[in-house]
Amino acid sequence: MLILDRYLAREIAKPLVIFCGGLLLLFANFTAIRYMNLVADGLIPFQSVLPLVLVRAAVALEILLPVALHLSVVVTLGRLYTDSEMTALFSSGVSPARIIRIIFAGSLIVAGLVAFLSIYVRPWANANRYRLEREAAADVDLNDMQPGHFYENSAGTVLFFQQRDQSSGRMQKVFIQSRSEDLIRLIWAEEAHYPEPVDAGAGRTLVCSGALTYELSRNRDAVRQATSSELILEWEKAQVPSEEYRRKAAPTWQLARSVLSKDIAEFQWRLSTPVAALLMGLLGFPLSRAKPRQGKYAKLFVSVVSYATFYNLNMMARHWVEKGVVGTVPGIWWVHLLLGILVAGLLWRRTANP
Repeated sequence: MLILDRYLAREIAKPLVIFCGGLLLLFANFTAIRYMNLVADGLIPFQSVLPLVLVRAAVALEILLPVALHLSVVVTLGRLYTDSEMTALFSSGVSPARIIRIIFAGSLIVAGLVAFLSIYVRPWANANRYRLEREAAADVDLNDMQPGHFYENSAGTVLFFQQRDQSSGRMQKVFIQSRSEDLIRLIWAEEAHYPEPVDAGAGRTLVCSGALTYELSRNRDAVRQATSSELILEWEKAQVPSEEYRRKAAPTWQLARSVLSKDIAEFQWRLSTPVAALLMGLLGFPLSRAKPRQGKYAKLFVSVVSYATFYNLNMMARHWVEKGVVGTVPGIWWVHLLLGILVAGLLWRRTANP
């Protein structure tokens, strides 16, 4: 029997590594494309892309591992069914309960890994992600700004320009908006430039030529207009913001003591992911049963639909808890309870009818 255990564990582990690696590669690819678009727009520096992709991939693993496990069980056992190996095992006295115990043990190991990722790695990776994104925004070189995009500095001043002169590098057709408690300031300039190269971490004055300025008072409903051949503005480079509380980056123990609905939803999500991994692994056994002519990928579509349905229900339940529509009990656990009942029913039917 130990030979059977090792054989099934090895056969399930092979596609698990392939599926997880492939899904992780696809996720990293789409994430990298997203950040490269920000690089092209001048919103983040190129050197920040790889660290951001890595920390995002670490967070995604808690979602990718359960679906990879589910697909691996379905594909592996589906192949054994189509090759008549499962028929031979049942004929030689191996019961479906024995197969279920093997899958349960493997799913339990994966669930333990998912629990570690969700409880410890998830907040660590999200904290580093937010830090990297703040630092990336602060490290943007103002001379790398691209035409046709809106840029905002740490003071809330918004800059937009339509084009840039290729020879001088000066911005043309420039729009600037700044706000204070009582005043909205709008500036339209024919051209704008920086008097000297941008130094890392330094503020910068922006020289606007042919500037037309409007100042709107919120309280007095008054508008002042002024024109100037040359206007010098202070444009401060975005500084790294102070640390702020983010529930996705908060330690799990901190969320456990919170009474806020959003924190409760995040806490329950972290605890539920290993449960989901265990249930999805077990669900693969009844869904893998295939006839010899169906092929080993016959139930793959059904498996993908089943996981997508569960994931969307889980996200919906989490959203309801965040909004206070559903309380702490049942929270998001009703989705896992329904899945658990479904899995138990299907497994009981399989053991009763091998």
